[in-house]
Amino acid sequence: MIARITALLVTLVSAVFLSACVTSHNTDVTSSSRVKGHAPGDHVNKVLVIALVDQPNIRTAVEGRLVAALQERKVEATASLPVLGADYGKGKDRKEMAADIAARGYESALVVTLIDVKEEMHYTQGGMNYAPDIAVQGAMGQTFYVRQSAVYEPGYFSNDKKYFLESNLYQLDPEKLLWSAKTTTVNPADLEAGTTGVAKAVVDRMAKDDMI
Repeated sequence: MIARITALLVTLVSAVFLSACVTSHNTDVTSSSRVKGHAPGDHVNKVLVIALVDQPNIRTAVEGRLVAALQERKVEATASLPVLGADYGKGKDRKEMAADIAARGYESALVVTLIDVKEEMHYTQGGMNYAPDIAVQGAMGQTFYVRQSAVYEPGYFSNDKKYFLESNLYQLDPEKLLWSAKTTTVNPADLEAGTTGVAKAVVDRMAKDDMI
């Protein structure tokens, strides 16, 4: 009986631990701001999404997720890689690029840049864990309390990998910065999870700040 109760407790604690640690939300917006004088309801449309990333597969993933998230909110958005190519920015200044992109029919551009990547080590202190008292009904209806043995869990080190990104939303004609946000993504499970988290966080904040 005691062994069965112990096994049930271990299963319950494991389930609670996993539900606390596993989450799909791995990106937080640490700051955002919009241009002064923004008129309520003045939303952007025809957005070209530009991820300033060297690796084509990562750029494709970032731009694709952002485009999908914007389109879900009824914003006309396009990934830049198929439109501009991989080497578009070479030899062009910012104003020249803005004018050229505007001439292609876009009203605004969302430019996402990876600013930094950091690894941080954390130590979690060990300690004693106690199972709660459990009431057991005996054959004579007597109640006994069974205290489980204390279990010592040693401390451990863990590493967090953090990705810091900046997202800037520009009006193209005339060119000016409309909105900017910084995000932090922690320990993405893979490229899909990381880009999905970034896209959701950025687009949700754009909506909250009344840009879309």
